[in-house]
Amino acid sequence: MNFKDLKQELGFIRFYGSILIVIALALYAGYEYADKRNNLLTEEIKVLESSLDNLRLENQDLSSQLNVKKVELEVASIANEQAQLNRKESLLREKELKEQISFYQKVMAPELTQDGFVVESVEVLPTLSDRNYAINIMMLQRENIKSVIKGTLKIQLRGSLNGLPQTYDLVTLLDDKESKLNYSFRYFQVLEARVTLPDGFQAESLEIKTDVYKYKKRRGSYSTEVVWADALSVEE
Repeated sequence: MNFKDLKQELGFIRFYGSILIVIALALYAGYEYADKRNNLLTEEIKVLESSLDNLRLENQDLSSQLNVKKVELEVASIANEQAQLNRKESLLREKELKEQISFYQKVMAPELTQDGFVVESVEVLPTLSDRNYAINIMMLQRENIKSVIKGTLKIQLRGSLNGLPQTYDLVTLLDDKESKLNYSFRYFQVLEARVTLPDGFQAESLEIKTDVYKYKKRRGSYSTEVVWADALSVEE
């Protein structure tokens, strides 16, 4: 049976009425399906939005915690730097105090030290002139009875010249050719000298020797060697 036969059997009104009913039912079914689908999608969107809100809150909480940790870390870093600085200052101050105590003990309380002459320290300071240095040598007398002692320092400057071993008598390098590196003191003395090193010479050590005299009588001999790099003082 085709549409023409069905139309003749049902009649014009019933035929088109049936078609309208079928169309209405299809539209209603489609509407109901779309509405249900829309409701499902709406619920899914609500769930997703709720999850997104939760994630935003969690992210804000984590960001807040991270910022707090950053501040704590920065404060801890600053505190650590200050502690390290305080420690360095304390160690430096402690070293200075120990050096002062040691010096005054040797001068004022020689019974706490060994007897005799000693070179307490050697300091080498670069000057503004090229290859020119100021050398300060501090000498002490370590005896219970402080009498004037005298002598002359004999200093050999050892090193290398153009890659070969070389030794100079320090007096030949003195800026003041009249200086003889003589000393005469009761408690302590700082001997100062300025030298200019030859071109190409690399200093390595200072060998210091002297015969010590008291009342024109030789009391003994003294010798020591100082590494140039250890004595060299370079301002930061």
